[in-house]
Amino acid sequence: MLQAITSWKRMKIKLCDLSRRQRRYLDLAARIAQQSTHACQNHGCVLVKGGSVLNASCNKNNYCDFGSRFRDYGKKMYSTVHAELGAVLGLDRSITSGSVAYVVRVKGDKYRMSKPCPMCEQALRFCGVKKVVYTTNDDSVIVEKL
Repeated sequence: MLQAITSWKRMKIKLCDLSRRQRRYLDLAARIAQQSTHACQNHGCVLVKGGSVLNASCNKNNYCDFGSRFRDYGKKMYSTVHAELGAVLGLDRSITSGSVAYVVRVKGDKYRMSKPCPMCEQALRFCGVKKVVYTTNDDSVIVEKL
């Protein structure tokens, strides 16, 4: 289903219409999200290229300055490690280029809206990630080309 998207910038797809492999990546991201140390937001991200998982991460209460260079506003402050940033940290751009990021936010056993923030979106674009698949509140995902 993801390969069929060529002229779309953003497309909404029901979870039941995803392939088994894509649902497996989302389930893995959900399991990673449950390991989050953040009190309120449990996000998980799985970075996939060519059918192989490159890296996985959840949001943490740790701080890093990597994300601050991708902020739109002028404040250069430390930010917490978002799941998307954690997934690309430590990987060379030649590895992440052309990959797909699956981002999930869980609350209990339900998926919630997990659209990457502008800082994470710019960082993923900088690292060469070509698509982001993120969950919504209504049992669907949004596939967004970066």
